[in-house]
Amino acid sequence: MKNKQTTRRKLQFAGNSSYVLTLPKKWIISQNLDTNNSEVLIEELSDSTIRITPSENYKNKELNEKYIIKVDKNSDPEEIVRMILGAYLASYNQIEITTKKSTKIIPIKISIATEEIIGKLWGSEIIAQTSDTIVIQDALDPSLMKLKECIEKAWFTAKNMLEQSFKAIFNQDKNAMKIVINSENTLDKLYYLALRQLYKASSNYLFASNIGIRTSEIIDYHHLAKNIERIGDHCVQLVENFGNKMINKDLLENLSSKIIETTDTAIEAFKKLDEELAQEAIKQKINIHLIAEENDIAYQDYPIARSILRMADYSADIGELVINRKVATDSKKL
Repeated sequence: MKNKQTTRRKLQFAGNSSYVLTLPKKWIISQNLDTNNSEVLIEELSDSTIRITPSENYKNKELNEKYIIKVDKNSDPEEIVRMILGAYLASYNQIEITTKKSTKIIPIKISIATEEIIGKLWGSEIIAQTSDTIVIQDALDPSLMKLKECIEKAWFTAKNMLEQSFKAIFNQDKNAMKIVINSENTLDKLYYLALRQLYKASSNYLFASNIGIRTSEIIDYHHLAKNIERIGDHCVQLVENFGNKMINKDLLENLSSKIIETTDTAIEAFKKLDEELAQEAIKQKINIHLIAEENDIAYQDYPIARSILRMADYSADIGELVINRKVATDSKKL
């Protein structure tokens, strides 16, 4: 590891409210910078420091073009799916699934699993397929959609799933049930896209800036995206468990209205960085659990109640996330 070198530089007033700060000559030479046409990128960090990086370092900074996955007749489809997903999140432009020497044909179970996961990855498609090879091409520029826009779309999808799931239950509405199940794929696409953006942003602060966040916010947005995705998962479980040991209709109507309110409060708290709303979401979660306990609705006995309680937990997690962010933000102002 190279030793860090600290040097002192004096600010010079250049007129017109501008200041000049000289850079070390050795650093200029080591980065092959030319005073005539070179540029540097300056990022203001949350701890009041700045980071200076040669812009050339971030031009065409991509991983290997292709990620190769070798399979045989004993390959586990779930393991292959995880590898495909990992390559997608790592921003590989192409993924190639091919057989090992001992196998001549890709097992049908691998082909089916591959097609299913590709349907959940925004911008990816199978462009070539033979008996021993599947080529997946990624044509997505993840910076075209701001992360906050991606999260907003994910929440809009999850919220609609939540409302439609209760509509399906109360009205025995099969169309609403289909909307919930079909929307899961859209939510997965947005979730994986958000993860891909966050992973890339963690190693490329310029990309983080391009998608509208600071590197210090990556963990927070990762937790937010995960909780939204989990809420969507439980919406699907709500409609799938319809008819399995149903709870009292009046009680269910009460819980349904409260969970919709709680999730809304949590998301609004995150968007506004509002501590009061965050505390309210946590209180609402506690209230939902108390109602369940008072009515003796056990997790294991009532699948629908279990999903509602878990969604309340995820909402409270978002609330706690907001409080932590707010405290951290306020501490920097002291």
